[in-house]
Amino acid sequence: MDDVDRKTAEQTLAERTDLLLGAPLGRDFLGTFVDFALDHTLFAELGLGDVPGTLMFVVEDDGPGSEPRSRTVRRRKRRDWRDVPAGEVRAALRDAVGRGEWRGLGELSEAELMEQLSGVTEGFGFGGGDTVLWGLTALAAEELRPVAAALVASPAASWWWDPVDRSDQRQLIWAGNGDGGGLAGVEEAVRRDMARERSANEKGRRRLPRPGERSLGATWWSAPDFATGTWTTGPRGGLPALELGHFIDTFAPFEESTATVGSLTVGERARVAEIGRPHDWLDLVSRFPRDVSGTHNGEWRDWGDVDGPWYLPDWEAVAEHYDGVHVTVGGYLSSCGLAQPVHDGCTMLAGWVPDATVWLRDVATEYRRLGVWRGAAQECGEWEDVLACWEPYAPE
Repeated sequence: MDDVDRKTAEQTLAERTDLLLGAPLGRDFLGTFVDFALDHTLFAELGLGDVPGTLMFVVEDDGPGSEPRSRTVRRRKRRDWRDVPAGEVRAALRDAVGRGEWRGLGELSEAELMEQLSGVTEGFGFGGGDTVLWGLTALAAEELRPVAAALVASPAASWWWDPVDRSDQRQLIWAGNGDGGGLAGVEEAVRRDMARERSANEKGRRRLPRPGERSLGATWWSAPDFATGTWTTGPRGGLPALELGHFIDTFAPFEESTATVGSLTVGERARVAEIGRPHDWLDLVSRFPRDVSGTHNGEWRDWGDVDGPWYLPDWEAVAEHYDGVHVTVGGYLSSCGLAQPVHDGCTMLAGWVPDATVWLRDVATEYRRLGVWRGAAQECGEWEDVLACWEPYAPE
């Protein structure tokens, strides 16, 4: 590598480091390498009491022959997190980073990194202290820089910003969602679901909460409903399809079910919008805006601390220019949960699977079935459990 190439590589790593530090999910993920209970650690050290929705149990043993007794311990809350000086937050996070538990992350495998990411994303935004943790780590993001730099330089993360692999995209077809694989009928699915979503949005706009009110329980994912039969991921981390990694709890059945796993080859002329950073998502929504305030004005108000209005891509309009939209792992980490201003409101990427491409047109040139996955997808948190449910077909 000559000096020019080396400088370019260093700039790329620095830019990716900044992307992770600027996003709620990126900082959450970095925090797991520093301290798996980082929220509890910061709450305790900064006098914020217990993380909302959690309790600490202490088991007491009075000696031989006695029955162990447990008691609930609550940390006393001394102040609101917004009253904590940034210097105190930086000092607490600096101490956690200084313990060096993250220094071996460069030796983790692709599967280990992605499985750890799935554990973070599964309940992202729904923990009692999530928004507080995002606020605290935003105040002290620079303290996480060495961790972020080590992560983006990790060999196992080298593909996180790669464009979609057109030669082998894996598709899951869950039982009840049709028997055939491939992308046949995707254009009709886009039209049908967009009409339904627009109708639901109009109805929802009639009962919007007033500015400043909390209104949780709305639709919180950015992926369109038709994605369940039209999006694909790559085979990563040993999984036949990365979508099986349990990153979010949308689309997969809640009961025992079967999914056919197939491989798609996509034409070289397929037009794919690549989402590798927050600005890419913002640009897509800016060019093809669709108001979704009537359906998405819930968790997003809380997560972004803004009232909207909210926008997502108009997928029918997008389809006139692109055949698919691919969110890279890096784009997912740096965009998920981040409220971005667009037009007179905001947009947010959430409820997506990393490396997933939502296809808007049938651009598949080949499809072949690889096997079936049988099990309860929502209960498979460990990837070894996911793999145990995989039944590949015998080679022909």
